[in-house]
Amino acid sequence: MPIEEMEHIGPYRLLGKLGQGGMGVVYRGVDDAGREVAVKVIRPELADDHAFRRRLLREVETMQRIRSPYVARIIDADLHGEQPYIVTQYVAGHPLDDTVRATGPLSGKLLVQVAAGLADALKAIHAAGVVHRDLKPNNVMLVSGEPVVIDFGIAHAADATRLTQTGMIIGTPGYLAPEVIDGAAPGPAIDIYAWGATVAFAATGRSPFGTGSMEAVLARVIRGQPDLAGVPLDLGGGVQVALSREPVRRPTAEQLSGWLRQLASPAPTPVPQTRALTPAPMMMVGSATPLPLPVTPPPMVTPLPPGAGRVDLGWYKLMAYLMVAAAVCLVVELPAVAGTLVVATAWFLRAGDLAVRSRRVPVRGVQDLLIAPLRFPGSMAGSFVRTGFSLLYAGVVASLVMSGLEALTNPPDDVTVASAAVGAWAYVILAGPLMMGPRRQLVRVLSAAARDRRTVMITGLSAAGIALVLLGLMWADQPRWAPITTSYDQLGSLHDQLRKLIDNSRGQ
Repeated sequence: MPIEEMEHIGPYRLLGKLGQGGMGVVYRGVDDAGREVAVKVIRPELADDHAFRRRLLREVETMQRIRSPYVARIIDADLHGEQPYIVTQYVAGHPLDDTVRATGPLSGKLLVQVAAGLADALKAIHAAGVVHRDLKPNNVMLVSGEPVVIDFGIAHAADATRLTQTGMIIGTPGYLAPEVIDGAAPGPAIDIYAWGATVAFAATGRSPFGTGSMEAVLARVIRGQPDLAGVPLDLGGGVQVALSREPVRRPTAEQLSGWLRQLASPAPTPVPQTRALTPAPMMMVGSATPLPLPVTPPPMVTPLPPGAGRVDLGWYKLMAYLMVAAAVCLVVELPAVAGTLVVATAWFLRAGDLAVRSRRVPVRGVQDLLIAPLRFPGSMAGSFVRTGFSLLYAGVVASLVMSGLEALTNPPDDVTVASAAVGAWAYVILAGPLMMGPRRQLVRVLSAAARDRRTVMITGLSAAGIALVLLGLMWADQPRWAPITTSYDQLGSLHDQLRKLIDNSRGQ
């Protein structure tokens, strides 16, 4: 059976696929005790390579010694069977890249907390003699504001095999250290470099080396030209040093962790500038000499006011659905006017979603989200096509709702049937199945505008209140079709004619 279609492996039942890559497929699974785990099933072409298995076994044995709340620990592994697999702790969080693109760049205390947690993770990994090799935003999970590093170290054995076979550089452009591109043996310093790029992304919502072809990004990495605009001053110096072109100018994970843990203390702490400690034996430092950087001590981190911590993403989704519910009620009450506004709003929100997901526009706040379609005009054309499809899709759903209610009620109430159909039409346009672009962009805008718990509470209660008022008006009042004269009776008659045509075509 292909590994993409497996349902069981060893004592683990596989519940669903979490992702896949060059090394294998990762599943969410459960053990015999019902504990959730993440199971990485190795691809057959790698499993058939005995040298790869030996390297992977050494890596896993080393990584099982790592104990850190910021690293997903290895629970079990079977690397001798016909189908090798590795079982790690299941991290029930959101990837850093998805979080930043959904809610905007991190800031304040949360950003420092994430940066410090990642440094602590690297400290534990390096202390065990392991190099992560692929630290990047989608290999970092956020759980209640704390980062947990996943997929660590395991890539080492796979990369060694693929490098031997193909001679290619393995890594992620923009997070790959320049010495690896130059062909040097990877050491702990490459993880420090990736830390700097990952923290820069968390703070700005974009890669510090931009986008484009792999060759263009790697050229910027080689030249040492990171774009750190938007990184807070208290972190900017540390990120700049971590992204140094020469490995020996980067701090160790231990130095980085110590500096970050003191960053919020009453006394400002200087940015770590060079490696005062002896480099680890597995690191190739070259012949460069550490050079001091003219970096001034960073200012203290300004504490956030009480209750101003980041809010769970679920609350923003709830607010978005409350707003969708209010819009549906308004469309039922004012079908012509509100329906037109809903279509226009869905088109604009979907264009913004396409622009953000293209990764061609910066996302630093509400203003960037609102003008995103203007910065990427192709998103507006794409949204026009998708919105047209959503109108057809919503029309089919509305027709099915009308037919279902007519079949269930005898005699059918034309006003109730048509109101339900119109409401279903509006919901599908804004947030129906397969039509989640407008709702995603609305969540982004809400999370960028309401960044603390108090604002979220006020916004949420306001949205709920508006939805209840509109629901009451919809329930007590007849719909107003102005400025058009179509009535519910005419709408029902049109539906009857459409149904007769369908029945006649089936009879033929």
